[in-house]
Amino acid sequence: MLRFLTQSIQVKLSIAFTAVTLVAAMVAGGVAFYDTYQETHKLQDDLLRQTAAHINPTVQPRQLKDSDNDARISVQTPVTPRDKHYLNLPDGTGNGFYTLEHDGDPYRVYVDNTPQGRVVVLQENEYREEMAVRAAWSSALPLLVLVPVMLLLTVWIIRRTMQPVRSLSESVEARQDNDLAQLDTQHIPSEISGFVAAINRLLARTDAAMRQQQRFIADAAHEMRTPMTALSVQADRLAEQDLPADAREKLYKLQQGIHRNKRLLEQMLSLARVQAPEAFCQQTEISMQALFRRVLEELLPLAEQKNQDIGMVSEQDVRFVADETAVYTLVKTLADNAVRYTPPGSRIDLAADETAGYIRIRVEDNGTGISAAERARVCEPFYRILGTEQEGTGLGLSIASGIAARYGGRLELADSPNFEHGLLVSVWLAKPLPKGKQ
Repeated sequence: MLRFLTQSIQVKLSIAFTAVTLVAAMVAGGVAFYDTYQETHKLQDDLLRQTAAHINPTVQPRQLKDSDNDARISVQTPVTPRDKHYLNLPDGTGNGFYTLEHDGDPYRVYVDNTPQGRVVVLQENEYREEMAVRAAWSSALPLLVLVPVMLLLTVWIIRRTMQPVRSLSESVEARQDNDLAQLDTQHIPSEISGFVAAINRLLARTDAAMRQQQRFIADAAHEMRTPMTALSVQADRLAEQDLPADAREKLYKLQQGIHRNKRLLEQMLSLARVQAPEAFCQQTEISMQALFRRVLEELLPLAEQKNQDIGMVSEQDVRFVADETAVYTLVKTLADNAVRYTPPGSRIDLAADETAGYIRIRVEDNGTGISAAERARVCEPFYRILGTEQEGTGLGLSIASGIAARYGGRLELADSPNFEHGLLVSVWLAKPLPKGKQ
């Protein structure tokens, strides 16, 4: 929170505008106070002088009733009773202005010594101070009232100006990991347009580097597949020969190694195809029942070797338009993983259904499952759970997750709800399947 306050443009501008406005209000109030005080001082002195000029020293001036405000002018003449004197001036006080105190209050006094006697005209100084204070408030108050208005206006302007940036940030946050398209620079404030342009150049360089890496992986896997196939053929021919027992055992290990490498190359090619931007462009209508049957036909021999019960349990034939190769690769990868990593005698169920916004594909088994601590990492490329006896590449769930992401969906791992133990893999594909993301 403190970091947000120290780095927020909105907070910094609000504080700056508030500080400037308060300083301006203080300066304006101070100048108004000083100027009004001086002007009131001159006006008061002139008023006292003029009043004294019109006073008859031989007559007691009439005091106004109910006039007790600070602007009241009091007059003392030679005929004024002593008990009515506000101030007792010493003898010999000359003509002019004086500032004296009476009952703790400062007074401005004008003394006029006439041939008929001394005339004293006085008025409280508090009057001019109140006038100066009112003038100061009159100058400062509009600026102080302007502070909340300015803060609200600043917040509104900044929010409105930064709305395109927030929208851009939200769109980037919603992107898939492999989406390196250029950021939209329209309506972006000119102050950060250079930064956005730099980000676009970085995205372009990153996209070029990733494409180069993907081409390298695909080319390398493709180039290695041909000699690996030749090795497999030669090993199969050699196995047909009459070999000693120790040689046949070594040949078996060689064949196993060749088989593992061929599977690794195939999955590396699948991963490269999933990550390629131009992948999944062939749109056809898919029947999940038909696709499940194709997958089962291919995996049934391996499942029979392990005495596993594999089949589809959904009666609904979900149909949608997508790239059939991608969806087939997705289902086959998940089903193949289930066959390989569940123990003999296990059960594996394939199902598909649809909701208002998604196509859901489920592969469920009653094997040993995957611990909650491992589920966050099993979709990483080449990550394999320690302790499994099956040989694998660690690419299967990564491929499946990548396909789901390209279709605006996700892959979820959970405990099997239908068996005492096991794993449920659910893949959600958004519908309508977004064009251009496929």
